Amino acid sequence: MKYVKEYGILLAKFFGFLLGGSLLISILYYFLISSKVVQVMSVVYLVILFFVFGFRSGKKTEAKGFLAGLKVGTLFLTLLFLFHLFFHQFHFVWTTFLFYAVLLLACVLGATLGINTKKE
Repeated sequence: MKYVKEYGILLAKFFGFLLGGSLLISILYYFLISSKVVQVMSVVYLVILFFVFGFRSGKKTEAKGFLAGLKVGTLFLTLLFLFHLFFHQFHFVWTTFLFYAVLLLACVLGATLGINTKKE
């Protein structure tokens, strides 16, 4: 039960930051910036978001930070994958899977750095 609560809170924070960042990027698109710049900003924002949440999960784990990042990244990617299926009607291109791999790598890298910067 402890892990369900811990990962539930983590998911709630993740989706809060995801929705907040998406709202900010959408506002920038409608008022200030071209669509190509907005696409790059959204990719960079997601990579940073995955890295930060991986870093935080690495700080909380006792050993093997890459496994903590892999767990958290897989959880987040599973939910993003389900949203992608819902909104894009089962349409995939190879760049989508490449993008998911980059996000997972960012989360694992963040968790590895998080456990290495943890104070003993």
